Amino acid sequence: MIDFKPVKISDKPLINRYLREFGSSSCQHSLYLLTGLSMKYGDEYAIIEDVLFIHRKNLDTKEKRVYLAPLGNIENDFQKYIDILFEDAKSHNAKLSFFTVTERFKADLFSHYPEIFESEESRDYEEYIYDTESLAVLPGRPLAPKRNRVRAFYSSYEGQISIENITNNNLTDILLFQSEWIKDRLAEEYDEMLARENEAIKFYLANYDELEFKGIVVYVRGTVVGYAAGVSLNDECMDEVIEKGRKDIVGIYQLLCNEFALLCCKGYKYINREEDLGVEGLRRAKTSYKPLYMLKKYIINEK
Repeated sequence: MIDFKPVKISDKPLINRYLREFGSSSCQHSLYLLTGLSMKYGDEYAIIEDVLFIHRKNLDTKEKRVYLAPLGNIENDFQKYIDILFEDAKSHNAKLSFFTVTERFKADLFSHYPEIFESEESRDYEEYIYDTESLAVLPGRPLAPKRNRVRAFYSSYEGQISIENITNNNLTDILLFQSEWIKDRLAEEYDEMLARENEAIKFYLANYDELEFKGIVVYVRGTVVGYAAGVSLNDECMDEVIEKGRKDIVGIYQLLCNEFALLCCKGYKYINREEDLGVEGLRRAKTSYKPLYMLKKYIINEK
């Protein structure tokens, strides 16, 4: 039986190396998600023989015990580390289950354990990966509508716009904006997913520096109209975690995407804009930016 511990921000020096080096540029393997969505997933971790294991305990059922793919140099002794999880699941009278793993991990698993597992492609959890330069420049005909929206924003509010990096000096403004944003959205129709996301965002903003977020806030006439923030997943990929704007401001979301790429993602080849979770509007919006590729995800269960 593995002795798992809850993931805390203070664990960053211990586990961040595994997340950055072996996390495949996936937001699922990031400290902000492991801590910020603790109410949803209940993530806990253990390090055994220089390999990081993550148990997603709130997804467990009586029949199965759920983990993320282990992170570390496991290729040369892959079966050894999967057997550790088999034993842990067995000690709880449950079968082994993996949540949102990549194609590479799936291939390795099925190669070492033929006929043991069944998999399901999880389109809702596929992550959208973009070329940073594409979002910073918005080139060509396919992205012309985005460029036009950004230009329309600047034209409408010429001389009234201020774009700042997020710091302790403007975090209070952003928290107030977020409070109003969620209040307006939930007043239209209660959405449990949005309410849960709001709790995570408050956690991220309250721990902004500790989680090493970078972001921008946009003011018009001294009033916040939108903000975007994200974290580095590794040396090549930045993750845009939050993007919120006033729905009555034409072009604000296109501006946030563009300016986040320009101001916060210098030196990064890729931007991960995360999953759409099956939300139709999000899927249309993320697809319209022409991702470089989709990071496919699978849910795998022991038969």
